[in-house]
Amino acid sequence: MVIKTQLIFACLCLAALNICAEPFTDLSFDAASQKAAHTGKIVLVDFYTTWCGPCRLMDKRTWTDAHVIKLLQQKTVPLRIDAEKQSDLAARYQIDAYPSVLLIKSDGTELGRLVGYRDPKSFLADFETALTGKPPFAPGKSRSPTTGTNDPAVRMDHAYTLAKKGQYPEALAEYLWCFDHGDEVRASFYWVRLSILLEHIKDLGIRYPAAEKALESERDERQAKLLADTTDQPLVTELIYLNSALDQKDKNLTVFDRLPNGSLVRDAVSKMIIDQLLAAKRYGDVLGDADGKAAFAQLLDLYKDMCDQLSPDNPMRDLYEKSYRKSTVDSGAHLFEALAGLNRNEAGKELAQQILKFDASKATRTTLAEAAGRAGNAALSQYVKR
Repeated sequence: MVIKTQLIFACLCLAALNICAEPFTDLSFDAASQKAAHTGKIVLVDFYTTWCGPCRLMDKRTWTDAHVIKLLQQKTVPLRIDAEKQSDLAARYQIDAYPSVLLIKSDGTELGRLVGYRDPKSFLADFETALTGKPPFAPGKSRSPTTGTNDPAVRMDHAYTLAKKGQYPEALAEYLWCFDHGDEVRASFYWVRLSILLEHIKDLGIRYPAAEKALESERDERQAKLLADTTDQPLVTELIYLNSALDQKDKNLTVFDRLPNGSLVRDAVSKMIIDQLLAAKRYGDVLGDADGKAAFAQLLDLYKDMCDQLSPDNPMRDLYEKSYRKSTVDSGAHLFEALAGLNRNEAGKELAQQILKFDASKATRTTLAEAAGRAGNAALSQYVKR
């Protein structure tokens, strides 16, 4: 069950990182404008930056929604543009906040813009409003906490707006409310807290040191509970993510060593910090009591279960399935690297055969060879290259 929980999260994260190419075209802005003119559509431009948390949230939630994809395909020639790489175009349209989604006629005239994060439902409504020439409300204003909402996604968006205005104490207060209480209001916000929200607070800490101090306090509180022998999995998971947000991943190994051998929470944490364990050559801790072949068989069962849950009509099916496959191979390679590091070559060969039966691509062979190479096992590295 622990393996299943952790791999599902890993797969979802991987999918989220890869799906942002869809449903957008790779045309240039000029080419997209020409296509819009020929098809009677408008150009939709999602101006983003690589460091923008709300942009990544839209990648994960909004641009993957089937209804949003259908709308973009029917009415727009959609582009995603990194505003820092195409600064001339961003300057032309006076982009100063992210994400900014512009609706543009084929002649370059702006019809309207949507500034800030939009979930699928809000995007669909605001898109239609923008087409009429009426400006949709901006997040952090009409949807601010002054309306009485406790929706953590809205409050996080409001905090982002406050931070951009330089209202750092107010922004931090909102962020901390989201971190401490967001998943109490909406259970699905749990992983947002530990990913995008922590990134926001970390970014705020660069300009407002009190934000970093607040993260340290959150971490120290959980550390104290751990030292008092409270080892429930949510507590330890949050502690691991807080250490990562504070760029103090070295402390994760200390957390790991505090956990009882053979416990479910220790097994879960080993999956979360597996790269650190491998880098420290703690191969026995990577494997635990697991047999490489049996563990990979569980991963294969999970891969099949996850693929079976994908609807044949899902426009993202192929992309998700590809992401699941890569995540399964990568997890298998971690087990293979541990076996290589322990010089358990026969077990390593059997696991390699199992992995290559699942995916015999050149990329998989390269992944396995590199894993054995990192472990200093030349024999297994050569074996998988054949």
